[in-house]
Amino acid sequence: MSKAIEQARTNTNINFKALINFFAKYYLVFTLLVLIITGSVLSDKFLMTRNIVNVLLQNSIMTIISMGMLFTIITGGIDLSVGSIVALSGCLVAGFIQGGMSIFQATFISLLLMSLIGLCSGILVSYGKIAPFIVTLAMMTIVRGMAYIYQVGADRRIDGTALPEIINSNVGIVPVPVIVMAIIVVIAGFILEKTTFGRGVYAIGGNVETARLAGINVNLHLILVYIISAVLAALSGIILAGRLSMGTALVGQGFELDAIAAVVVGGASLSGGTGTVVNTLMGAFIIGILANIMNLLGIAAYPQMIIKGIIIIAAVLIRKE
Repeated sequence: MSKAIEQARTNTNINFKALINFFAKYYLVFTLLVLIITGSVLSDKFLMTRNIVNVLLQNSIMTIISMGMLFTIITGGIDLSVGSIVALSGCLVAGFIQGGMSIFQATFISLLLMSLIGLCSGILVSYGKIAPFIVTLAMMTIVRGMAYIYQVGADRRIDGTALPEIINSNVGIVPVPVIVMAIIVVIAGFILEKTTFGRGVYAIGGNVETARLAGINVNLHLILVYIISAVLAALSGIILAGRLSMGTALVGQGFELDAIAAVVVGGASLSGGTGTVVNTLMGAFIIGILANIMNLLGIAAYPQMIIKGIIIIAAVLIRKE
């Protein structure tokens, strides 16, 4: 009888541990489901097609930025300049269009110029041996200043041009920014999971010296990672300029923190070596859906900031378990 009881206790403990492990593995999926159910219960507008499309649209820009941030965080770095790059790229593309350039030319040159910012950050991190936090913090200030100088005190309006028309259009019921986001997510996932470069990025985050001894060109990988982050932030800035029909240096403030939050909520470690595109996508939408629910309930912006901070801490604690 005692053996049977002991066996039952052992089975219960095993089942309980298995349940905990299952939840820890799929906690992002559970969190999304809980948020969706909660939103549908608290507001009858939550599951309306218009609101669903709005959630996708609102989160598309942040998801694209988060994909770039993921690359830097996997290497054990960080990029605090992305919000400023969003602002400057938006101002540049609007200014170029005002000057008579085609959308293709304006977009290409803006992305190219912003890639140079990522190149500078990558060189300072890799060859200069300066901490990524310090480098990108300095770049955040420099690039924001450049955006204000280029703006020259007035927003660069592009109303009635082709860029806003394209960005604000739909393919069926799907907004163009959402399609761009989906393409970026697929490409980022392929690079990280299926290419030698992606495996090198994870190796650097795991142990940089081991990666170097394994023959990985650490400096080149780091430079490319910061270029990727800058280009994706610049692409987000161009999309935002199209949505707003103008380029302004006022946008993008705090975007870097939201992108970091999405990656961290998605389970990536700031020490590097971990993180996936799918989890980062879910992390971005967890934050986005939560914000949408709070907006539907009429919760003010400041309490939303507090709740967002609590969510980030909770996500880190769950990940540690």
